[in-house]
Amino acid sequence: MTSHQVRYEGPAALAVRVATLLADAQGIELRSADRQEHADGAVETVLVLTVEGTPEAVMAAVGSVDDELPAEARITMDGPTEAP
Repeated sequence: MTSHQVRYEGPAALAVRVATLLADAQGIELRSADRQEHADGAVETVLVLTVEGTPEAVMAAVGSVDDELPAEARITMDGPTEAP
């Protein structure tokens, strides 16, 4: 199975929703989530999620989540890495 890192940057209030949408997406398994607050104390947060699935399933899930995000938020997918 292939692991991918997905990065969400946006309002802290949406971080749990983003993780839930990814975890519930077909063909995706959420492995971990690491929430990082911005150092300047802004309301925005950074959430780095590790998910497993095919590149196509992960891209579809990220695209679906992105469609629901407000303009000030973004979600990106890093390239796949092989899980141990």
